[in-house]
Amino acid sequence: MAKVVLENVCKVFRDGKGNDVRAVDDVNLVIEDQEFMVFVGPSGCGKSTTLRMVAGLEEITAGTIAIDGKVVNNVPPKDRDIAMVFQNYALYPHMTVYKNMAFGLMLRKYPKAEIEQRVREAAEILGIEPLLDRKPKELSGGQRQRVAVGRAIVRKPKVFLFDEPLSNLDAKMRVQMRTEISKLHHRLSATMIYVTHDQVEAMTMGDRITVMNAGKIQQVDAPLSLYQRPANAFVAGFIGSPMMNFFEGETLAADGRLWFVEKAKNGAPGFRVCTDRSHEAALRSFVGRPLRMGLRSEDIHETSAAAPAPSGAGVRAKVEVVEPMGSEVYLYLATGAHNFIARVGAARKADVNHEVEIRFDMERAHFFDVSTEKAIA
Repeated sequence: MAKVVLENVCKVFRDGKGNDVRAVDDVNLVIEDQEFMVFVGPSGCGKSTTLRMVAGLEEITAGTIAIDGKVVNNVPPKDRDIAMVFQNYALYPHMTVYKNMAFGLMLRKYPKAEIEQRVREAAEILGIEPLLDRKPKELSGGQRQRVAVGRAIVRKPKVFLFDEPLSNLDAKMRVQMRTEISKLHHRLSATMIYVTHDQVEAMTMGDRITVMNAGKIQQVDAPLSLYQRPANAFVAGFIGSPMMNFFEGETLAADGRLWFVEKAKNGAPGFRVCTDRSHEAALRSFVGRPLRMGLRSEDIHETSAAAPAPSGAGVRAKVEVVEPMGSEVYLYLATGAHNFIARVGAARKADVNHEVEIRFDMERAHFFDVSTEKAIA
């Protein structure tokens, strides 16, 4: 297997009006040997274009890509020793599963006995041995995806590339297949680069995640680090489901403490909550300046007589929607200026259009500079 290094990689397209469009903008990234790296971001962020440049399917405008220490900018795809699994499977409909998996090896003139061994080994790993004599039209979506992965495995490449391979599957099959691909990574100890727009896939599969937006890398980190310590407001809002709640406001110094004051809207007064002492040093220079506070839904709690809100942490909000999720309930709430979501226990019974008092866990709050969107605390 191999390390993949991208240095100052750019991709510029020309639109219909003759204007340059930067699809990928100065990407610098090191993907370690045997690492499972996931690229995630919204549609059009440049993640698939970056993957295609690694594969050699897209020409690089600027920068270098190295695989196993060798710069491959001018190396054709067939000579890069990579294998790619596509979103649409790309199977030959007239060939059996066996021949689909063996075809690449046959083109490279591998001995028949070695082809047989590699195909049988891959089929055993993926549990598709009974399907080898079938054609793609006789397979389910999940089985076709396994065949596409098997075709990549038999190549024994230096790097596996996956371009949104599960997006055509139903929800249950996606969960099953992402587990299978994760187990495959551990079994093969392979370098894998995986592109998805689904942040749940990214969080559950990757050793590290590269979050992209508008052609730029926003943050590269381990899944839990991205969730707990986002570098900016984009990462904070993109990673996590439900997405992080954001509140616009400013910091106020009063009574020897720092307070976050919600920005009023449509004449409605904003709430005021006391910031945690662990954040005060970082927030002191932002007193009186616009600020954005972020809170995860699990860090917003409905209060009760048994568990009242501490002084300076309680907020009154109106319940707009109640979503029972089985083991928990999502409350869609509104203050005077913001809508947000709280995740509470299934036993809690909130009534729509009624006001409730909720508590912010301010120790777990995030704060962002409005002008740069970078994390402050």
